[in-house]
Amino acid sequence: MKTLLEVSRLKKYYPILGGVFKKPVGDVRAVDGVNLKIYRGECLGLVGESGCGKTTLGKTILRLLEPTFGHIYFDVPQKVKNNISQIETSNNSPPQQLSKLTRKYDLAVFKKGQLKSIRRRMQIVFQDPSASLNPRMLIKNIVGEPLQVHRLVGAGDLRNKVLSLLYRVGLTEDHLFRYPHEFSGGQRQRIAIARALATNPDFIILDEPTSALDVSVQAQILNLLQELQRDFSLTYLFITHHLLVVEHISDRVAVMYLGKIVEMASTEELFTHTLHPYTQALISAIPLPDPTAQKKRIILKGEVPSPINPPSGCRFNPRCSYADKICRQIEPPLKDVGGGHYVACHKAEKLN
Repeated sequence: MKTLLEVSRLKKYYPILGGVFKKPVGDVRAVDGVNLKIYRGECLGLVGESGCGKTTLGKTILRLLEPTFGHIYFDVPQKVKNNISQIETSNNSPPQQLSKLTRKYDLAVFKKGQLKSIRRRMQIVFQDPSASLNPRMLIKNIVGEPLQVHRLVGAGDLRNKVLSLLYRVGLTEDHLFRYPHEFSGGQRQRIAIARALATNPDFIILDEPTSALDVSVQAQILNLLQELQRDFSLTYLFITHHLLVVEHISDRVAVMYLGKIVEMASTEELFTHTLHPYTQALISAIPLPDPTAQKKRIILKGEVPSPINPPSGCRFNPRCSYADKICRQIEPPLKDVGGGHYVACHKAEKLN
């Protein structure tokens, strides 16, 4: 499979200012060294507890937030990425050579003109459509704005293009001259999806697009997203904390904890052959539809550590029942344990 998007050692820190002169005294490590590949045409689910850095990672990938460190490659040949990596590890390569390559291929250092061009191909659907849609704009202007900004259609064709997008997401011509507050939550999310489709993107980040909706409406939106992915050959990063939704829509799943990816595998593999203790706890919390069924629940001890001062070694070790000395001293790398199943855990082989 061809890689469409890859992030390498990506970090996003928020500085903490203290003292009379507001000098940096620490950092909130929201995203801390993430390596991730998303293949063309797939849906990668990103799950984890609230506050683990999922949304921050998505916004940093799109450069809605400035990365602190790392690389973001979008549709870049593997040869170029290997070349950049070799230059970084070499002591003899001139810095001008690295700078030239990153300015051309690394989204993390793109300037305004480059960002505007690449954002035609990368879009996002936010969690709350009430907050992401301008309440003072008509729907025809909300959906049509990306087309005008990127000059994709002429003034004479704008209305027809907007109308075709609304039809595609299940809305009609009657909705053109209404404001967002006149719609239900599900309809507003359909408008947000139509806006994301306007530039004919290759990649869309879906930031908990169904969490603010009723259950019946959630199913409609999920089915719509799957239809659009199939019809437009889209690639998704689906951010959520709802594991049943991930199991339904995703091809692969990445589990995030305290700014790091701790496990990643195909959806079927992750749910049937879970290796990381944190992922096991998440899956054990999925409710069963049968109220009489008995299920063993894994209750994690303690609280999620602060991203300001994360624990040494494995970040999950204060809450892990399998943790020992090595877990508290050495941070486990995210390694392939076979079949594209990646896990960051010293005890993975014993739990296998």
